[in-house]
Amino acid sequence: MHKAFLNIHNFLKNRKILGFSILFIYIFITSLIAWNIELKEDITKLIPSGEKQNVLKKVLRVTDLSDKLIISISAETDATSPDTLVAYANRLTKRIESELPEYVSEIKGKVPEKDIRQVYNFVHDNLPVFLQEQDYEKISNRLYPDSIRRRLDSGYRQLMSPTGFVTKDYFLADPLGFTNLGLSKLQELQVGDNFGIYKNYLITKDRKNIILFLDSALPSSETNRNQDFIIALEEITGSLNSEYKEVEASYFGGMLYSLANANRIKKDIRLTIGIAVVLLLILLISFYRKIYVPVLLFIPGILAGISAIAVLSITKSNVSSISLGIGAILLGITLDYALHILTHFRNNRDITRLYREITRPILTSSTTTAVAFLCLIFLQSEALNDLGIFASISVLLSSVFALILIPLFYKPEVETNKNRTFLDKIASVDYSRIRPLVITVILLFVISLFFFNRVEFNNDLSKLNYEPPGLRETENRVEALAGRAGKTIYMVAYGNSIDEALQENNRLYQRLQEFENEGRIQSFSSIGGVVLSTSTQNDRIGNWDSFWTPERTDSLKQNITTISAEYGFRAETFDRFYDQLKEDFSNIDLADYKNAGGLYLNDFISEGENIATVTSTVSLEEDKSAEFISNFEDEEGIFALDRRAMNQNFLGSLKEDFNMLIMISVIAVFVILLISYRNLEISLFTLLPIAITWICALGLMAMLDIEFNILNIIISTFIFGLGLDYSIFITNSCLNEYETGRSDLKTYQTSILISVITTLLGMGALIFAQHPALRSVSVVSIIGVVTAVIVSFVIQRAIFRKLILKRAKEGKPPFHFGQLADFGGRLSQSESEKLYRKRAILSNYRYKSVFPKVKQKFRNIREKNLRISRYIEDGESISIVNSDYGVIPLFLSYKFENARIHAYENKEYRFRVSSSIPRSNSAEIFFYSSIIELPASKVFIINGSFQETDVLVDLIKREAEKVIFIDSDFPNRWLLDMNFEIVYRQNNILVFRKTD
Repeated sequence: MHKAFLNIHNFLKNRKILGFSILFIYIFITSLIAWNIELKEDITKLIPSGEKQNVLKKVLRVTDLSDKLIISISAETDATSPDTLVAYANRLTKRIESELPEYVSEIKGKVPEKDIRQVYNFVHDNLPVFLQEQDYEKISNRLYPDSIRRRLDSGYRQLMSPTGFVTKDYFLADPLGFTNLGLSKLQELQVGDNFGIYKNYLITKDRKNIILFLDSALPSSETNRNQDFIIALEEITGSLNSEYKEVEASYFGGMLYSLANANRIKKDIRLTIGIAVVLLLILLISFYRKIYVPVLLFIPGILAGISAIAVLSITKSNVSSISLGIGAILLGITLDYALHILTHFRNNRDITRLYREITRPILTSSTTTAVAFLCLIFLQSEALNDLGIFASISVLLSSVFALILIPLFYKPEVETNKNRTFLDKIASVDYSRIRPLVITVILLFVISLFFFNRVEFNNDLSKLNYEPPGLRETENRVEALAGRAGKTIYMVAYGNSIDEALQENNRLYQRLQEFENEGRIQSFSSIGGVVLSTSTQNDRIGNWDSFWTPERTDSLKQNITTISAEYGFRAETFDRFYDQLKEDFSNIDLADYKNAGGLYLNDFISEGENIATVTSTVSLEEDKSAEFISNFEDEEGIFALDRRAMNQNFLGSLKEDFNMLIMISVIAVFVILLISYRNLEISLFTLLPIAITWICALGLMAMLDIEFNILNIIISTFIFGLGLDYSIFITNSCLNEYETGRSDLKTYQTSILISVITTLLGMGALIFAQHPALRSVSVVSIIGVVTAVIVSFVIQRAIFRKLILKRAKEGKPPFHFGQLADFGGRLSQSESEKLYRKRAILSNYRYKSVFPKVKQKFRNIREKNLRISRYIEDGESISIVNSDYGVIPLFLSYKFENARIHAYENKEYRFRVSSSIPRSNSAEIFFYSSIIELPASKVFIINGSFQETDVLVDLIKREAEKVIFIDSDFPNRWLLDMNFEIVYRQNNILVFRKTD
């Protein structure tokens, strides 16, 4: 694979104009496609899928559960009159209506006189709809003559009073007060029992607080305009507070919490990220000695991100903006690939060697990380599915772009000095050799085994919000005024149409009345007694018609006529009342309700595509909420939406999905590692540090009482990817050292350290944030990243050094599971092994990249090795030209224990691989990269072709007694002139022996 990238590099290096043209065309096309992506700001996309969850999503999309902006106008002293509060409220509402019309769609809490009359007339004109069965018992009691006399007497006195002109129409149309029975149902719409109406304003019973509700004309997402609105409102209330010394207005609502969170996040990010960026720029520029390096680092990630959005734009009509937002944070991992390439290129300017050493670890890291992200598609959450696709495409493409662009654009310094920066000095230490450090990490792992499964998952999203103390105090005070000092639960009845939703709400209303009568809830606010479904209305109209039989109607008319005459009323005075009793009523639709005025039904009823909802609120004690909600868990058509319980139910299942995600990710990553390394042991050695890191990180979180939440559990995917990168790069560092005998640990550790520093500066700096969500993300990032780098530097390196590198230096083959199967030498002492030494030879190349080649070469040459060994005696010195990665010397060293073997390799990489085989550290095998250094020997073996004829002839002439040619066209007739005779010629093997 590295050859493909090397060829691309060489092609573009000599054709810069063409390369830039291709790059700009690619950016233009992908940007054009990506621009068409439609973003959906829908928080419900985080909710996992499922039958119940899908219904919840539809309910939440059409139901407005956001808090109103509530203004509390409060008396500062006991002497403050309610009229002063009314005067303040009048001034405030007028200024809001005149100065803030673009921000406020409606002011509630003030009921105009016309609305009061309109509501009364609406209930009176449709009285049967508002009467329940128990109301007819009260009506029956009012039909007795003595009851009629009391009510007519009361009505007569009101008519004679100064306000009689106001009550006249009400009394004449309804002398027995039947309409009041219907109006009592409207009390169930009010915000609490502690409120009444004073001069058309909603006021507490102690006349010390007026409450107003503002409906914002702006969506909560428009934080900038909402900020302007709050500033303007603050200015208005501030000036009025100064003018009315005895009155003060305060306000709270969901909008204020959103703005407080947004402002807190902005301040935190400005502070922490500002500092981090400055420090990061100083670090990168001073380390790489190039001012453009910080910009260069982000180019592959930006290109990859645009490409990923373009792919999503083609494959999906829209994507969750939440996904792209989280994905943009997680894309910090793509900086690692550019950092690794920059660091390796800085320490090694040989472009061929750079690609050979860096291509596989970069592609392996990006592939495993991309697969880990892609496993998010197995979660039943649309937003996280989008995140998985976006992040996996971005990570994979960023590694490809980094491999192509970084070597083209970055020009390292001409001179390089070892340990020239503090990072170089830190990275040059082999931490696996510091015994106390190794023991400390092992102890941490052992201790963490007892704690890692104790980490809690906090489902309460409110804990991630920033809540200014003053705002919370205002909310608690107003909630207390409304009699809602306990807990408020939203009850949502839903159906395919408004009528179906109203039917479900009528059923819910009956149950809530029972709960209230039994004392299981404190109070509830519902339109269940006011706005009814068509069938319920028809039933109630039927009850009215069946109650008012002609006999009862005539009897009532006669009694009223007789008694009213005592007060001077004429017989036809109450004809309107009599007509109502005989009226043929019909049901009323939702438009009629809304036109009644003052009912604010839009606060209760919502309608969307194929779904309608009716919302009620229930106030109850905190400790009774769980039991109350359990009554509606399996209720069809009704949702009990307690925000915390909802988070626990749905985000709790998301936590279980993440447990599954971890298992799937580990399996998928392990498969990728197996494909990449083609070796079980190396794959396990690479994956093991991730498991250790995960357990240690969880153990530390449990010991420090740090909880998981929906945000930092997503960030843990980012940490998993970083830890995987570190593990893969340490693996490749150790394998490269084992394969070539040359340690590049400092280079690998330097690039990892820079990655750690950039991550800690970026996300770790948020530890100084005051916002709980940012601080939570930061804490988990710090613990995860620091743990990952320590485990990689210490434990993973120690495993490789103990099982592979140390054994190689001792002349032993590296550990592998196959050794466990060799009981009592069953395999190593077999006849076949004694003959060909296959197992012994190949074990010297295990875990090396050339292992497949060596295995093939051994298969081709094993019979020839056996044949030439018949012409060599133990104890003879042997020189070999072209050793086939050391296969021939190895065979001869195992065959002849006392032989001294010298081998020449003309290619640098082959020489490094051959000279680093473990056997060369315990047997008399010596490798040379120059033919001049090759000593004279008794036996010369020439394998394949060799061009430097004169040099080799001089070596053979010195003291050679046997010359063996294997698959070689090297000239040999001159040997006959030197008294050599041919003793074997067959199978491309030619053996010469010197005669006496």
